[in-house]
Amino acid sequence: METDLKKIVGQRLQLLRLEKNLTQEQMSEKLNLSTSAYCKIEYGETDLTLTRLNKIAEVMNMSALELFNKIDGNSYFTNSGTIGVNNIGISKDCSNLKLELPDEVNNLIKSNNKMIDMLSKCIEMLENRNQ
Repeated sequence: METDLKKIVGQRLQLLRLEKNLTQEQMSEKLNLSTSAYCKIEYGETDLTLTRLNKIAEVMNMSALELFNKIDGNSYFTNSGTIGVNNIGISKDCSNLKLELPDEVNNLIKSNNKMIDMLSKCIEMLENRNQ
């Protein structure tokens, strides 16, 4: 259970970092960590202190409260500073999932999918080259 929480927090921190267009290397530099130490945070292998979370919030230009709310995943702060709520609707038989996300998250998901497709093609090309 504890590991699951660390992984969820790490994944949400990764999304926030990508939303801010920061690389893992840039985050690690700003936090005075090695890149591998920062990666362990995003992979859920490291326990986070409140001090470290506060520093991450500073790097991401937000308050610690805003960071906690974004990590929580039930609410988010919009650019205007207001709080919104993600709505998830599931039918009784679980056959239909409706997920309403902010436009920024949808755009991030789309760009991540494009990046995954491009990387998959690159891997395929490299594998074909080595055969």
